[in-house]
Amino acid sequence: MNRMNVVAALNKAYLLYTGIMLYSLCVNNRVAIRVFLLHSELEESDIKVLENALREFDIEIVPLKINEELFGEHLPKTEVWSMATYYRLTLLELLPEDVERLLYVDGDIIVNKSLEELYQVEFEGDEIIAAEDVCGKKSWDEFSDKQKEMFAPMIEAGYRYFNAGFMLLNIAEMRKKYSFDTYLRAMQEWEYQMFAADQDILNYVHWQKVGYIDCYEYDLFARIAHNEGITYEQVKEDARIIHYAGYKPWDADNCHFDIEQIWWDYAKQTPFYSKLLEDFLYEMMRNDNLEKYINSLLTQIEETQRQLQEVMTLNKKFISIIQGNR
Repeated sequence: MNRMNVVAALNKAYLLYTGIMLYSLCVNNRVAIRVFLLHSELEESDIKVLENALREFDIEIVPLKINEELFGEHLPKTEVWSMATYYRLTLLELLPEDVERLLYVDGDIIVNKSLEELYQVEFEGDEIIAAEDVCGKKSWDEFSDKQKEMFAPMIEAGYRYFNAGFMLLNIAEMRKKYSFDTYLRAMQEWEYQMFAADQDILNYVHWQKVGYIDCYEYDLFARIAHNEGITYEQVKEDARIIHYAGYKPWDADNCHFDIEQIWWDYAKQTPFYSKLLEDFLYEMMRNDNLEKYINSLLTQIEETQRQLQEVMTLNKKFISIIQGNR
């Protein structure tokens, strides 16, 4: 392998988080790496921030600026799915001709081990290699009505929905069949009612040419792992890709758990650590959501105790009536 090609999509708000993802990638893959950054607002100074943080590694950062007007005004966006998530649909037109395979990595991911073996795998006709979205608990019951409508024939044919946060893309093969217009037409077929933004579109377009990797090794959702009782030590030892989907380790506005420490372990090795930790602590001190949550629990406990007391009182009366009728 002469060079590993990687792509990430981001906005300014995700600059430092993407930097930590890239640090984790580089420290665990001591090979030449070329990273394409899909963006619409980064400045040269932002790129320098990343380059300086990663200067000990053999990495080339190539910014690819996106014109958001390409996407029109119809695309659904949420706090979870920003406009930046659609940027990867433009890849086939933007990448240099020498790119034949490419790893897509979300900015909220930690690369915990080497990806070199996966990167060199034979595609055997597959266009995308990714993990089934079982770590994200994406079952049929959790599909939106539109997803059920659009995916029903595919699911009946045995298709498995994949998570697009980490993918190995067969760019050489995809160039032969697809373009940005392919994805635009697919979004029109969906009437722009995607529940999971461009992840739905990638599944819809490529469903017949997907190869699968183990989600617990290559796309482990940290929160799901915690809920299943998987420990920090187990994740550190076994997972190559740790995906902090949903609530983030750097977000003080939620309850935290031990597997998030892995993200902070890598952050601590970067120049961004002090700022991120300071921001986290300040946000936590100002945030009253945890207090509200605890007060809500106390209120629920009080209400449960009141209801229990009523039941016990009724039960005593019932027993008294029974005993009086003997």
